[in-house]
Amino acid sequence: RWEVANKVTYKHERGANFHECVSRDISNTGVCLRTYEKIPANEKISMTIELADGITVQTHGRTLWEKEDGRDFLVGVRFEEISDKVQDMIFNCAFEAQPQQFQQKWFQGV
Repeated sequence: RWEVANKVTYKHERGANFHECVSRDISNTGVCLRTYEKIPANEKISMTIELADGITVQTHGRTLWEKEDGRDFLVGVRFEEISDKVQDMIFNCAFEAQPQQFQQKWFQGV
């Protein structure tokens, strides 16, 4: 996982509207969202994630956990049916945004 603060637009299966939030971290397999609402575990969620200026990906996932974080909530989402292309886009944008963090985790075993 790479610590990032990407803009995310999401809609969960119980909600009628789209909401905006930011990511706390992201990987090829999932994302941690910082939201203003509590989203219970095992909820389907559709997301558009802005990886960089003008680069967005659309993906679906399922919430794994949620916890309070001050006035916000952290929500762990596992991507479902994510293509190799989208995984590559996430990987490349995370590397470009956080090259030192990426190198430290991959090459120093942290």
